[in-house]
Amino acid sequence: MRSWLFFALGSMTLVVHSAFGTLGAGQAETGFVLLYGADREQLRSIETRAELDATTGLLNRQAFRDLVGAHLRRPRGGPSAVAVVDLDGFKAVNDSRGHPAGDEVLGLVATAIRANLRAQDLASRYGGDEFVVFLADCPVEGALRIMERIRTVVASVTAASGSTVTASVGLALSASGDELDDLIRSADRALLFAKRSGKDQLLVAERV
Repeated sequence: MRSWLFFALGSMTLVVHSAFGTLGAGQAETGFVLLYGADREQLRSIETRAELDATTGLLNRQAFRDLVGAHLRRPRGGPSAVAVVDLDGFKAVNDSRGHPAGDEVLGLVATAIRANLRAQDLASRYGGDEFVVFLADCPVEGALRIMERIRTVVASVTAASGSTVTASVGLALSASGDELDDLIRSADRALLFAKRSGKDQLLVAERV
């Protein structure tokens, strides 16, 4: 706590002095070094927290987009896949049991997703009750196996918490030159068909 107060006070002092031109070049440089050195670990922690969704601990949308975009620009070891996961019945949980129960469900879903991904995969809470998963260098058989397992586990863990929530999943497979937005649009189309076809299922997007 003391180091954080030092950091805040130091920041204000440096900004004020800089604004009024009261620091010489050497003093400003020293002030910056002291300020940065005071709490490097806390700064790193803040940066890490800024990349995570507060409710689920998964990557937030922007961090996910940045990391997946960087991966797609690199030479690939094989095809990759993007899955969009949307929860069936989530609104009813919020309406009947309140937002704390809804947040509990989101946390359980995030845990189910994390537990079934490989080290190289990425997952994000993309917004509301929608999650996006990136399966790096993963052939279709592997992608189907991972996402089907996640879909099944989501239903199990949420039922155990007293909420009836299932998952509909749309899966898109990458081809050379695909951008993340292309893959998400394809996965979204498959997800829409899954919802219209009865929910609680996984469908693979057709190439267009």
